[in-house]
Amino acid sequence: MWSNQYVEAKFWTLSRVQRQSIGREMKAKGLRRDLWQKDFQDTRRFLLKYTHRRYELPINRAKRNLAYAKRFNAGPRLMVEYGVELSRQHYLDGSITIGKNVLLAKNVFVDYSGRVEIGDDVQLTNGVVIETHHHPFHSDFRQSRSVVIPTTLRICDGAVIGSRAIILSSCHYIGCHARIGAGAVVTKDVPDYAIVAGVPAKIIRIQASDE
Repeated sequence: MWSNQYVEAKFWTLSRVQRQSIGREMKAKGLRRDLWQKDFQDTRRFLLKYTHRRYELPINRAKRNLAYAKRFNAGPRLMVEYGVELSRQHYLDGSITIGKNVLLAKNVFVDYSGRVEIGDDVQLTNGVVIETHHHPFHSDFRQSRSVVIPTTLRICDGAVIGSRAIILSSCHYIGCHARIGAGAVVTKDVPDYAIVAGVPAKIIRIQASDE
């Protein structure tokens, strides 16, 4: 049991049964943290290896694509360029799934501290940033700044996100065949077939579907 929790729970005032119960709970929590930390470290080692530009050589590209697909639950025909980082933070049990025929272009960053679902035929172009957690904003020094809120994001089939666009945690849905302009900052959900651009991103028009 950690010392700060020992004090907060006033552990010395509790009965033997209560202490045992809290002890078991803390042990289980510690084991979960250990597993998370191991996965985090394994992911760091993975990214240090495969984000390197040496995997841009034609002979190594297929190896990188297969490695990312295996580690991050991706479908077939995943294409990954150099500098692509997918990670989670703050001991959050986030997850990521990636469909088939997806492009992760160079220097893409995906935070899956929350939950990220990427559909088929999605393109994340150069330098796209995706965030799925946030800290509540406040200016009161007496309040904790350690609160973390995970979120979810679904990117539907055929969506294209332009270079250096930023998808903030307040966006939970990017629709089928949507287009995000280069450099856009997306703060809200994007409907199917919508074209959005700007800071913050706004709908420019809705494309006609093929249906």
